[in-house]
Amino acid sequence: NAGQGVVANPPANVGDALDTLLGIYIEHSLHYLSKEMWRQAMAISTQLPDSPFGQAYTALDRALTEQIRALIARLQAIGLVRRDIDGQALGELVFNNMNMMFIEFVKRDGARIAELRAAIRRQNRILVAAIAV
Repeated sequence: NAGQGVVANPPANVGDALDTLLGIYIEHSLHYLSKEMWRQAMAISTQLPDSPFGQAYTALDRALTEQIRALIARLQAIGLVRRDIDGQALGELVFNNMNMMFIEFVKRDGARIAELRAAIRRQNRILVAAIAV
């Protein structure tokens, strides 16, 4: 729940706010599991989605999505993101893109977190340009 502070008091720039929250997720990802362990976890959650592990994995993804949605709602409330944007869908889009990029990152042993973060920032710049006030 380290991201709760970002949601409550986000940076005053939409790109920085997204980068800060997503950075927390990315930076902590390899503290607990190696890339090999992430590959196994992803495989198990796909092969056995109804198992306790699969359900826990899905619940974590949902919690991260909800936190991104909450950040978007907060940014809308303080006037940094257009209010006519569907914040729920935008939160899902941001999570899904980050998650897919993380999957690609985990596939390659030589990939570095700094490269992943830079790629996510590059893609999110397009979104930020479209949604920022």
